Amino acid sequence: MVPASLLCLPLIELFGIYQGAIVKEQVSYEIARFASLADISLDQALDYRQFKDPLAQLTSNTNQTSCSFLVSTELTKSITFWPEVIEVPIQGRATCEK
Repeated sequence: MVPASLLCLPLIELFGIYQGAIVKEQVSYEIARFASLADISLDQALDYRQFKDPLAQLTSNTNQTSCSFLVSTELTKSITFWPEVIEVPIQGRATCEK
């Protein structure tokens, strides 16, 4: 028999993971927004990404009519008493300035 208080621990950790995912999503958007500024080069954007989140991937999607940047990363964490590793995909997207 497992005490109910121990069963609450994974739920508390899971809540913490999703709070962390919200913060990482904000950072991803910030990186994408910085990269989308009109006077920022791709090298500067990659340096900023390296400074903010080295594990994030910065992707440029540019064609004749539109331009956007997508930042993708993932939050991976194992939880006490949880059978599997939790993986939360995170993306931030911004449209380029004109």
